[in-house]
Amino acid sequence: MYLKTLHLRNFRNYASLKIGFSERFNIICADNGAGKTNLLEAINLLSTGKSFRTLNLKELIQHKKSYFCIEAEIVSQNISQIIKIYYDGKTKKITYNSNTYPSFTSLLGVMPSILQSPDDINLIKGKPQVRRKFLNLHLAQADPLYVHHYLRFTKTLRQRNHLLKTNKAHLLKPFDTLLCKSGAYLSWRRKAFLQELQTPLNDALKNLSKIIINPKLHYLSSTSVEKDLDKTHDIYLQNLQKNQKKDLDFKTTLIGPHRDDFAINIDSKTAKNFASEGQKKMLLYAMRFAEWSLLFSKYEQKPLFLVDDLDAHLDENHLNNLKSAFNNFSQVFITMPKANEHFKNEHFENAYFINLNKKTY
Repeated sequence: MYLKTLHLRNFRNYASLKIGFSERFNIICADNGAGKTNLLEAINLLSTGKSFRTLNLKELIQHKKSYFCIEAEIVSQNISQIIKIYYDGKTKKITYNSNTYPSFTSLLGVMPSILQSPDDINLIKGKPQVRRKFLNLHLAQADPLYVHHYLRFTKTLRQRNHLLKTNKAHLLKPFDTLLCKSGAYLSWRRKAFLQELQTPLNDALKNLSKIIINPKLHYLSSTSVEKDLDKTHDIYLQNLQKNQKKDLDFKTTLIGPHRDDFAINIDSKTAKNFASEGQKKMLLYAMRFAEWSLLFSKYEQKPLFLVDDLDAHLDENHLNNLKSAFNNFSQVFITMPKANEHFKNEHFENAYFINLNKKTY
């Protein structure tokens, strides 16, 4: 599967742009502010239904325009398919091969992708919600049932918190039941995903770096997450009921997957506090490579791999290791300020260089 063409109208800084891509390596070069990241944002939106830069879709509409439209042609098993997204500030219209859908969730899995961006450093340094978002975005692409439970959990949590704020404890029981059914699945599935990620993470690091020892991912839950889903549910429900008085005092739900986190350790120490900057960068690349491997095994087609602002400050050995690793992927999109000589070698002899400054595409 690969992205053949992309047509943007009134999207970010593009009034109109139609661009074709190589099936393999696409190196997008331009000065800062020219719109390199905007291209990746549009591709990522088609893939995940979300922008990785904003929660407000109105910000994607070009200044003084009333709507944006994205149209993409993808090729899967030699069959051409068309995806369209239209948004005018109020109405979303999602079209896939002439079928219209009410929400972005219908696109999940159609064009799976992995995004590596400078903000990934927050997976190590940032707040728990950043790591929860990482889990949610991957599992939304990999598991349709996860999306169902996530939407139901979010809605029920909002309703339960309203009851807590208005001291209506007598109405909590049915919401507790719903919350635990979906919440248990979220935590159970997240923990399983991190366990699944461990082996490809180790394999990726072996090929990328020799300076990272024994990386480990640990799910940190506010309630017990067992191997058995039913047991996880029962424990969560018991803990939620035991915690009800405290929830009423604080006017919010204090335990559940919305409070969970995960830790990234190397050699039994937290990467946040003990890893060097170089180790953190390679660890993050390895996590994205591992994530890509899991999506590949899920769909049996190679997801897109997007790299926003490839770090030119990596040492030569790590940069060469990265270039070799990229060859395992199918279609790759890399943004950088200018064409880097490192990418004009035998590894990338078929790379397609897109210069947005000179409009060479």
